[in-house]
Amino acid sequence: MSHITYITPIMETVACVGSSFCCLPYKHMVKYPHTKDQRREKKYGFSETRTQRRITVREASGGDLFKGAVAIAAGTTLISCLTLDISTGLKGVLLVVGCLLCLYGAKWVRKYLKDDKTYREYAPEWDDKHFIYDRFAKGLNAWYRQEELPEDSDGDIAYFLKLQRERLRNKGLQMEKRVVPTKGTGFGTGKRSRKSLWYTTDMFFEQVSGTLAFHNANETVFEQQLEMTMYEIVAHTPDTTRADQIRVTCPQCGAVNAALKLEEGCPYCGTRFRIRDLFPRVVNFFFIKTKSIASYKQIFTQTMTLSMASVFIITLFHNIFTNFRALPSMLFNSFMMALLAGGMIGYLVGDARLLAAVFDRDGMKHISLLKWTSSKRKITNTMLKYDKKFSFDKFEGQLVALVRMAVLAEKPENLACYAAGTRDAQFADILEMTYTNGLCLNKLWLEGDQMHMSIRTWWINYYENDGKIKKCGDCIDTVFVKNISRQEEPGFSITSVFCPDCGGSFDAVRQRICPYCGKEYHMENESWIIEKMHLIR
Repeated sequence: MSHITYITPIMETVACVGSSFCCLPYKHMVKYPHTKDQRREKKYGFSETRTQRRITVREASGGDLFKGAVAIAAGTTLISCLTLDISTGLKGVLLVVGCLLCLYGAKWVRKYLKDDKTYREYAPEWDDKHFIYDRFAKGLNAWYRQEELPEDSDGDIAYFLKLQRERLRNKGLQMEKRVVPTKGTGFGTGKRSRKSLWYTTDMFFEQVSGTLAFHNANETVFEQQLEMTMYEIVAHTPDTTRADQIRVTCPQCGAVNAALKLEEGCPYCGTRFRIRDLFPRVVNFFFIKTKSIASYKQIFTQTMTLSMASVFIITLFHNIFTNFRALPSMLFNSFMMALLAGGMIGYLVGDARLLAAVFDRDGMKHISLLKWTSSKRKITNTMLKYDKKFSFDKFEGQLVALVRMAVLAEKPENLACYAAGTRDAQFADILEMTYTNGLCLNKLWLEGDQMHMSIRTWWINYYENDGKIKKCGDCIDTVFVKNISRQEEPGFSITSVFCPDCGGSFDAVRQRICPYCGKEYHMENESWIIEKMHLIR
């Protein structure tokens, strides 16, 4: 069985390549056919898919380079006829036509080189005036430059980012991560919406490129270029009449309150917020390794060019050393071999390189395609039996936050969300965790009111060892548990909870004992906790 987790972005990319909206302005919205949306919503729980295009510099056209090369080849062949024993008049005609063809070909080659230079020098940027996807991505870049947290992140994402910074400081390192919209042909920013009883969630996605680097006090110890699809899950509240039942974290002091109370004023700090100030929020973000459409085109163009040029040179030298006919015949034969044989070889090798790029999964070997495609459906169908308000996107965001915090916390045994005992020592060396949407349900079982889920997730992890950075494609097997007899309150945050005994609000990530009454807080009665966690290489 192949282990494939890139089906979704591949399908998105293919669909966009074949579409006719590649030159539409950024503000234009493209909606896929309604019948497809209905089938998708029925199968995956998504509503219609929309794509918002960006204005960007297009990559140089391989067709321009090909036209130029063919014209120059024909012109060169005609000019070489001057070496033949033919009339002066015919030589003159062939010379003029040959020069004109070479000039025509040079024009197209020059256009290709000019477009390629413009493309390489173009630097895309986020536009935070449009919507939350751009603002969060721009804010994330700023955070990694040692600036403020992204204003649109929820409390759990913010806490993960702070824990990561603490880990880096303890290691004497600084991480620089910058992602920008990919340039050239692309699908722009896609959006899919999913509704549950309480929430509407938007899944935004776009191909991005950038840089990841780690620095110590003296030098850069690791650096790599990135090409990925960045996903952001954005939560909204569709029904403001339920504002008294939806719990949110106060952006000012971190206390948990009903959203309606914050409109009246936070009981702890007095700050007033409107619902539209509290929503929307990015509740999860992750990356899937994918090359951009422009990169795929570049791979194919480079392969075809190299193949045809190599066949031409080899054939020409072979003809020269075997005394093959006259110069025009040798050139014509070499050009035709380059076009036919070189073109065929380049096409096959180019396709092989494209397939290798598509299925390069950064070391992931432990996730089954069958399980991956069915896990979301099985989890959703099971949980809806016990909680009609269940939202898979919110659930996935919680699991990702739990794993990140358990891995990056210096003392996970103090966390209310962690009950897995001694942590694998290798987790203490992880600096960066990139969740890739690789999630598989291994097992699901019920013990009384305790729901247990054994879930395998795939991450691209970066480790520090003796001052060196190592990149690994890891799977983390985690058993999550929750009391399903008590439904989770909407807007629950693991970074700030209510003590059921005294009503005090405190940070359950840092401590499992209520600082006000001294009672142990059992988060499994409110939300999911980690019962077991195991690293798989």
